[in-house]
Amino acid sequence: MAKTLKERLDEADAKSKELLAQLVSEDITRDEFRALVRPYVGYRFFLEPEEMTTDVILDLAELSVEKLLSINDLSVSLSEGSRTCTNQKDTDIKKVLLSLTLQRALGVQFTPAESADLDTIDKLACALYDAKDDPGRARV
Repeated sequence: MAKTLKERLDEADAKSKELLAQLVSEDITRDEFRALVRPYVGYRFFLEPEEMTTDVILDLAELSVEKLLSINDLSVSLSEGSRTCTNQKDTDIKKVLLSLTLQRALGVQFTPAESADLDTIDKLACALYDAKDDPGRARV
C-alpha cells in the first residue's frame, strides 16, 4: 500500500532532522557541510533529488509549492502544504523559514540584506558554515 502524503511528509521531516543533527556537529568539514545542505533542502521542500534541477532556493521553493498543491491527498490539510494565497508568497516564506531554521540551529544570525543575497543552496551553505565559526558574528 502506498504511503499517504502525511506519512511521506513526516518521513521527510524526520530525515531533515537527522541531517540537521549532522550539520550542527563541531567536527563537520566545510565540504561535508556543503554536501549535506542540498539533501536537507530537498527534505524540507519535499523534493526528490531528481526534482532538484536547480541550486536557486526560490526556484526550488516554487517547485515544492507546485508539487504539494498538485497532490490530491486528503491525509494532509491544505494548510500543511500552503499557508498563503499565492505561490510567490509561499516561495518567499519557504526560503525565509529554511534560512531561519538553519541559522537558529547553528546559533548564528544574518541581517535581512545578508539573507536576501543567499539565493542558492551553495551560497547559503558557505555563509552558514563560515558564520558558525566567526566569533564576531551575531548569535541567536
